[in-house]
Order: sequence, then C-alpha cells, then structure tokens
Amino acid sequence: MAITKVVGAWPEVIDEAVVTTTMIHDRAVTRAKLEYPTEDVTLTYLAAINKIRHFPHSSTWPGGHEVLTYDSFTDKAVEIQLRDQSCAVGRGDGVDDEYVIDLDSGKSTEDFFMYKVVSGTQTTLASESIDIGTNHIYLCKLSISGSTIKGYRDDMTTEKISATDTDLTSGYFGFRFKSDYHALSGLDTFLRAPSSPLPKPLAVIEVEVTGKGTEEDPIRPQLPQDLRDPKELGLNINKPQINLKSITWGAIDYKGGNTMIIAIYKHGADYLDPKRFEDVLAIAKNKWKVPSNVQEAEEIWKELKKANPDMIAGKHSIAYHLLGDENVEPCSVADFYHGNMIEDNKIKGVPEWELRRTLLRWKDRLEKARINAELKEKHMKKLEECLKR
Repeated sequence: MAITKVVGAWPEVIDEAVVTTTMIHDRAVTRAKLEYPTEDVTLTYLAAINKIRHFPHSSTWPGGHEVLTYDSFTDKAVEIQLRDQSCAVGRGDGVDDEYVIDLDSGKSTEDFFMYKVVSGTQTTLASESIDIGTNHIYLCKLSISGSTIKGYRDDMTTEKISATDTDLTSGYFGFRFKSDYHALSGLDTFLRAPSSPLPKPLAVIEVEVTGKGTEEDPIRPQLPQDLRDPKELGLNINKPQINLKSITWGAIDYKGGNTMIIAIYKHGADYLDPKRFEDVLAIAKNKWKVPSNVQEAEEIWKELKKANPDMIAGKHSIAYHLLGDENVEPCSVADFYHGNMIEDNKIKGVPEWELRRTLLRWKDRLEKARINAELKEKHMKKLEECLKR
C-alpha cells in the first residue's frame, strides 16, 4: 500500500513498509493550511486528527512525558483534571521553554503554583497559600492572554494565581504527567479560549530572590516562613510541615536580578497567621499602593519601570494585572500583539488562520470594552495593523 507524504511543496509517494512514527506525526503537515477547532475541544479530538505532539521527559520526569498541541498558539487555556505532580503547560516548546501550573503536595503551603522555564532555567511566577491532599483531583485551568498568565483551581471563573510575564510569546499547549496513571487525567483535557477576570491585589512590593533556577531550587521571592508540624496544631493535613506565613502572590515581569516585584493577595488557607501580610511588607525593599483606575496604574507602571529597567510589560498589561478590570484586557493584549508582530517578530509557528481568528476575537472584545473612545481607537488601530501584516 502506498502512502502520500508532503515533502516541501510536492507530495511524495512512499511505501508503507518504511513508515516511521515520525512520518505518522508528519501526516498533520498535510493539514497545515486547513482550519480546525482550537477552542472547546478535547486533546483526544486533536489526537484523532493528528494534531498532538508527544515529548518524552526522561531526565526531569522519569517514565513520563508531555502531550502538547501540534501547532503553536498565542492565547489559549488548558482545562484539565490535575492530581498530585501533574501539570498543565502553555506556550511550551517541549524542550526548554514553557509556562506551567503545577500541583505538588510536597510543598509547604504553596501546593498550587505557576512557573516558567526559559532556556532550562526555572522561575516560580506565582503560588497559592494552600495545602492540598495527596489523593485529591482538582479541576484546574492554565489561561494565557497576552502577557498575563493565570491559574485556576476548582473555580473556573475566578483565578487563584496570576502573573505578568513577557518571555514566551507562543508555543504548544497541553499537559505533563509523570506516569501512565496520571495520564488518565489527560483524556478529557480541554483547549479553550482564555479567561478574563482578575482579583485586585492587596499591595505591590519588591523583595529579594533566592534559588538556583533548577527544578529542585527554582528562582523565587524570599518570603517569611514559620514552618510547623500540622499535627501539633491539630490540623488534619498529611504532610510534615506547613508554612503559617505563606501568602498568595504573583510576579510582575521578572527579568532576572536580585529582586522580584510581586503582587500579594488576600486569599489563602484559613489557618494561616493573620499577621503574615505585615511580615511581608516589613521585609519589602519597595512598596506601591494598588491603583484604583487606569491613570493611577500608568503612574505605578512608570515607578515599576524605574525599579526594574528590564521590564518589557506595557502600562496596560500592568493596569490589567493590578486593576483586574476585563475592559482593560483587550488594550493589554493589543499592545502584546503589536509589540511582538510589528515592532518585533517574536510570534513563531502559529498558523495564519489561527492568528487571524485570535486577533479578530480580541478586536471584538475591544469593541465591546467600556473604555474611553480615544483609548479604544488607539488600540483598535494596533490590532488592525497586525491583521494586515
């Protein structure tokens, strides 16, 4: 039996006897210019139309691997049932770069967290001050839009953790598992459109960092700790230690260096020390008041830029992160696309039809946004310029 494979611009007929696994995956190349559903679809469906990639992770995750979309995307969400030590992945390359939300009961009151890996260096971007059980399964979602990354757990309408980051602009979406047992959770994984609302933080602060950038010792903010045995506190938590000083936090475009700017949030486990926020503020090198409107957010952006000159995130990305107003999000995303498509050419591998579909969705969102006409017109022009590219 002969099989046709596309090589360059021409089809080539090859014998079935020499078909390899790589060639089977390459059947998706023949669909490269065809549109297919990329929102509200399962990865099982994408696998059926040869739009899934498998990447082994033999060193970091012995016996496990990542299951990712065949095509790269910019803005997407991955909704998945996660259990202990399984992850959702976004804008990954299957090797060295990716955004991840992770569940790990081995942590001390930061069991649900987010990190990025850039050129093999791991940096924690956000964590929720919570302790999870080893046998629990949680519905989780990793949502990425523009420079905003969000993590949801249980509640798919209100995020638990969020961060602003500009290092990765496009890539594959999917999940990672450590064993075949964990792989069962991936069967009903959904690829969805990104979610929008964000809660406002309590404060924005600058703190020192620690860590070597490895999986075992990632770069992260150096925050107060009060490690206790939960049994001594009368808590039914199956782990040796919890951190009563733990807080929920999210990074603001960390670019290396000895300090990290983070937003801190009120929510967390009810058994935590109520004075933990005072302790965090006491060690902060800088503190900023949370803005109440876009104009105040723009002024804070200027101050954050002075504190972190390498910061790339624009003023509307910061405004969206700190205000949580979904009306500001289309402006933030328009800045992201204009910066990475017109000013720089950083978005790679995304099918043209998918990119156009995404830009039109944000154009529609911008049209419906309740913002002043001048701001709307300015960002509408940015999206239209991207569409003409």
